[in-house]
Amino acid sequence: MFGLLRNATLGLLICLAASLAACSSETSHAGHDAAAGATGTPVGCSASDGDAYSAGIKKTGVAGRLEFALVSSTPAPPALNDNRFIVQVTDAEGSPVEGELSVTLDMPEHGHPSPEQPEISFDPDSQTFTLDPMRLFMVGLWRITFSFADANADAPVDDSAVFEFCID
Repeated sequence: MFGLLRNATLGLLICLAASLAACSSETSHAGHDAAAGATGTPVGCSASDGDAYSAGIKKTGVAGRLEFALVSSTPAPPALNDNRFIVQVTDAEGSPVEGELSVTLDMPEHGHPSPEQPEISFDPDSQTFTLDPMRLFMVGLWRITFSFADANADAPVDDSAVFEFCID
C-alpha cells in the first residue's frame, strides 16, 4: 500500500513540475524538439501559427475604419524578450491619423498578459508610434492588439487590429 501511494505521489509531482515548466520563462528555447516537456509535448508554437512577419505588414481594423501597419520591429522578426515596434495608423484614404494608440500583449494559449506595458510615443514627422519595450518574455504565440482613438472630437474614429506572432 505504501509503495502504491508513493508511486501515485511521485507521478503527481512529475505532472505538476511539467505543467509549471510549460509556463516558465526559464524554458529551453533551442527549438520545439529540444524544448519538449516531460510529456513530449512541444513548448511554444509552430512557425505556421500567427502572422508571417514582414516589415510593413498591414491589417484592416476590426471596425473597418482604419489600417494598422507594423512598419518595423527590432529585432526583425519579433523575438524573445524586448522588442521595439514602429506602428502607423491610417484612414481609408491611406493618410496617417493622429490620436491615441494603446496596445495589449497577451498569450491566448496560456491565458496571461505581458507583465509590462511598453511606452508609446508619437513622432509627428514620420506620423508613427514607437512602442518600446514590447516585452515578449516567453516562447509561444503572442497576440498583440492595437487599439486607436482618433483625436478628432467632431467625428471620432475608434478601431483596433490584432497581430499574432510565434516567438521561439
